[in-house]
Formats: sequence, structure tokens, C-alpha cells
Amino acid sequence: MKKLKKSLLLIAFILLAISSSNAKGIKFGKVSKDEFALKECSYEKEASAVILSRTCTVNLSYSVITYSYHVRIKILKEEGINQGNVELSYYRNNNIENITKVKAQTINLNAGGKQEIVKVENSSIFDVDVNENYGEVRFSMPDVKVGSIIEYKYTTNSQFYSYLDTWYFQGEIPTLHSSIRVNMPETFRYNMVMFGNRIQVKYAEPKGNEWVLTNMPSIQEESYVNNYHDFIEQLRFQLAGYYTKDKNSLGGTPIFVNSMTTYEALAKEYIEKVNYLGRSNFAKKQLETILDGSENNWEKLEKIYDFVRTSVKWNGKYRIYPEKSPPNLLEEKVGSNSEINYLLVLLLRNAGFECNPALARSNTRGLIQKAYPLLSQFDQVLACVELYGKQHFLNATSPYRPYNLIAEKDLNYHAFVLRKEKPYWAKITPNKKNYQQISITYDYSDLEDPICNFKIQELGYLASKSREKLSEDGAESWMSDFFDLEKCDFNKDSLKFKNEKKVSLSLQMKCDLNLESGLDEYSDFTYFNLFNEQDLKNPFLKESRQYRIDYNYPRSKTYIIKFILPEGYEFEDYPKGEKYVLNQGAGEFMLISKKSGNELSIRTTFSINIESFSKEYYGDLSEFYSQMIKTMGSQVVIKKVNNISEK
Repeated sequence: MKKLKKSLLLIAFILLAISSSNAKGIKFGKVSKDEFALKECSYEKEASAVILSRTCTVNLSYSVITYSYHVRIKILKEEGINQGNVELSYYRNNNIENITKVKAQTINLNAGGKQEIVKVENSSIFDVDVNENYGEVRFSMPDVKVGSIIEYKYTTNSQFYSYLDTWYFQGEIPTLHSSIRVNMPETFRYNMVMFGNRIQVKYAEPKGNEWVLTNMPSIQEESYVNNYHDFIEQLRFQLAGYYTKDKNSLGGTPIFVNSMTTYEALAKEYIEKVNYLGRSNFAKKQLETILDGSENNWEKLEKIYDFVRTSVKWNGKYRIYPEKSPPNLLEEKVGSNSEINYLLVLLLRNAGFECNPALARSNTRGLIQKAYPLLSQFDQVLACVELYGKQHFLNATSPYRPYNLIAEKDLNYHAFVLRKEKPYWAKITPNKKNYQQISITYDYSDLEDPICNFKIQELGYLASKSREKLSEDGAESWMSDFFDLEKCDFNKDSLKFKNEKKVSLSLQMKCDLNLESGLDEYSDFTYFNLFNEQDLKNPFLKESRQYRIDYNYPRSKTYIIKFILPEGYEFEDYPKGEKYVLNQGAGEFMLISKKSGNELSIRTTFSINIESFSKEYYGDLSEFYSQMIKTMGSQVVIKKVNNISEK
């Protein structure tokens, strides 16, 4: 016990020494004994590596912004060796950014305790074009092993002044020291926004030009999280304006140029650049083939939407500016998200609907910051129809979704509707009818030929996902999500679907499964697990939670399981009625069982009724899942009454 206390004190002392050293600044290649003595991260002992220091100095001038980075990492375990593969991203489009002055090396201690340095040669540093917008500088550190210290530094040169690169104090491994320093002339004015509790508490009164946080935990992987960057400690800077000289005044009087725009001005500028919605003649000719004039508004909306979703395939690209004209788009039958949804807006407008394009942001990219009127926040264009006093958002990029179901990635709370007279923010409300009902009947009345009848009915996002998987992977792959097909081979001839192509209706399927084995004839008892392993996994096993829990949309799932036994068998045990409810009606689980003679019916219902939970709700949610899975893990025990083995 004394040795353990001494070890903990030593680690704490080392961390304090390293933090103190980093606070004073570290020099490239100058590694302390304390850094080599570090064997683990005291507050995250499972960490495979730790960032000893990550710093950035930002220097602004009127010609360029330079970001000078210095990163030092200690490898603690074998799994951490991959930290030696470095990829540095930059925005390459229009030569807005580039990376220079890359210097990297690995430092090890030899058998004699002396430092050995192996540098990365310039010939081993590669500049790679990732796509039309981004490039990466890539290199691999040499001779990396457990105990190594790797470090690299580089400079990013940028011509983008509207906002500075966001500084994240946390990374995929824990960070002992993270700091950013911003040096700028008095003529520049940037607004700074802090995200995270620690940064806001430490710098409640923002003064100076340097911000430092120490002993930061890693970004932990957690279930049901759209984007981790919404929650980690960070700083963001947006250009408010700058001073310049008035050329029309004697001596050049300083004047302030305001760079802060408004969302109204942003909308006006954007709309003026999009020349897409003036093709009325073309739209009306298309509508003549789509509509027959007998439709009500909902039928008309659905027909136009279905025409677009089935006529043009999404190429997977997110663009907020359409490039192809409507005729070219329909001729080529493939386009970007904005081209598809702008075509939808065009047709709906000419069909008499109040319809406008709306700018949105995929929830996997993080929440929209309304304080930042920047077009770069958006990557999605939706169609917004105002009908019967409500806004209805549509996204026709998938052939598997009905008109009232936008993509799950689009569920990011708000969208900016580009109504020409007065643009506005509107709330994105998810479709609430998302359910799955599974019915399974195990019929053992004929022990020579036991069968299983399987039925499923789905609606909403659950049906959309199934339709996509059925189309791309086939029925057998889809069925494997519900059954182990090695034990329960399904009879392909019995497989029947209903509404497979009618995406606005519930997807229905039924089939027969051939059970390879029935009741155990050589034992007095047979044990059945009611649910598959996937249903019995608890996504909330950690003791605590760092981030909000994102469900994105309400959902429910129902199982109806029935057993039919032959003569000579009876139910010895089975799960009884249980009910668990989350506070404020946020969710519910219920199990009901009913036995009648040689038949047993078990029904379970599970529902989550809201879009997201705060991390403070995590304890209740974790306990709810634990109780539910414990109940679902109960077995059905069948007893053989007429034991033929008796003498």
C-alpha cells in the first residue's frame, strides 16, 4: 500500500512538473527527464498515449495569417504507436491555405539513458490532395515504440480572415497542456466565443491574448452522439472588422470597416448567386406529366416529391450552390443535394405551393451557431413548404424516404428559410411515427417439423433504413439482423413483402423459418432466449457521460412472441409482467405475458419519446436500460412432463 501511494505521488509530481514546464514554454528537441519518466496518465490510466504539449501561436498581418504549431506526444502503450502516423489537414481550394516548415522527430532513451533523436527526412513528407477542397501533409515518425516521445511542428499559412481556425483543447488522447496565443495588430477586431465549462470559468473575464488549459481528458467515444465537437473545450474567433485609411480624406483618416454581416444580408447575397428558380416554362411542362389535376394539396405534394426522388440519383455530394440546370439534371439523372432539392422547390412553386429553399447543416457536423452569420456553416439545402400554417421540410435525395421524412442527418433543430422578402429561422421537427413491430410464433405442435412464423412491420426512419438495406444488400442480409440464419434458415419461397416500393406506407414482411432443432427430447428441460444479442446490448454502461444523448427522433419497438407446445410439455418458467418508465414520459418499457394451456404469449414494448437527453439525465437512462435488458434476458423454460427415460 505504501509503494502504491509513493507511485501515485510520483506520477502526480511528474504531471505537475511537466505542466509547470509547459506553462513556461517548451523548445523543440529539449525533452525533460520528467517527460521520459511518465508511464501513464494519472486521470486516464487506460490511455495509450498522452499529448504532453500542444501549442499554437497565431500571427495576423494584412498579407497572411500564420499558425505556428508545436505538438509533443508520449507513447504509453503499443496501441499508441499509431500516433506516429501524422496527417495535417488544410483548405487547398483557391490556394487559401498551405502548410510549410514541417519538422518532426522521434526521441528515445538508449540503454545508457541517453537521448537518441531520429528525424523525419524531407523526402518522407508528402503533400496529398484529398479532394477538391482539402489537402493533407502526411508523414510517419521513425522508430516509434512504447516510451518514445514524438514531436513535430509546422506552420499553416492562411488567407482566410473571416474567422480563425477553431482551437480545440481536447483530442483523441488526453492532453496535459494545451494553449493558444493570438497576436494581431490593433487594427483588427475579432469576436471570441468560448465553448466548454472549464474555459468559461477560467477566463470569465476575457483579457490578454493567451489561453491555457491543462490535464484535459480525451474525447471519449460514446453512443448516440451526433458530433463530439459540440461539447469539447474550444475557442472560436470571428472577424468583427478592421481599421483602414480613408483614401478620400486628407492624411488618410482611419475608418472602421465592419465585417460582421447579418443573416438577412447573407440570404440576399446567396439568393442573388443562385439562378435556378426562374425556369417556370420548363417546370410547368414537367408538371403536366406528373399531375392530372384531380389531386388535393397533400397528394400533389407527394406526387411531385416522388417524381424528384425517383428521377434523380444523389451523387453523395453536399453542395449549397447548384451547378446543373434543371433540364441537364433530369437528362443526366444524377446530381448533388442542392440540385435535387432546388428542382423540388422549382416544381412545387410552379404547382402553386409557397415553397422556399432552406439552408441547413448536417447534425454530424455539429450544431448551427446562430451568432455566426457565415455561409460556411451550411452544407444542406432543403425544400420548405408552408402549408396550412406550418412549415414542412423536404429532402428528395433518397429513393427510400417518403415526403414527410427528411434525412436523419438533417435533424439539427433549425434551418434558415430563404424567403425573399423576409428570411427566417424555422424549427426542424422530426417525424414522430417511427416504429417497428416484430411478431414471432414458435410452433412446436409437430415435433418432427417445428416451424417459426416471422412477421415485421415498420414505419418512418426504421422502414427507410430497411428499404435501403433490402435494395442494396438483399433480403438474406437484412434478415440476419433479426435471426441467426445458421440456426434458423428462412424459407425463401415463403418470403413476402408488402409496400416495399410504396415508401409512404408501412413496410411489411412475413416468412417461415425452418427450425433445425426443436424441443430437447433427451432432457427434462428446454431453455429459450427470447431476444437476440443485439437487443440485449446496453449502450449506456459507462459510469458517467460527457455528452448529450442524441436520439434525433422518437421511436418505438414492439415484440409479440408466441409459443405453441405439443402434448407432454408445459411451461415451467417465463418472464412475468414488468414496467419501467422514464421521468416526464420520456420513455417506457413494458412486458406482458399470458399463458393459456399449451400456449404462451409475451409482448414487450419499448419507446423513446423525445429527441435528446442532457448528460444529467444519463443515470436515469442507464438504469432504465439495465432494468429493461435484465427483464428481456429472462428465459422461457419448457418442461417435459412425460419423461420417457423413467423406468
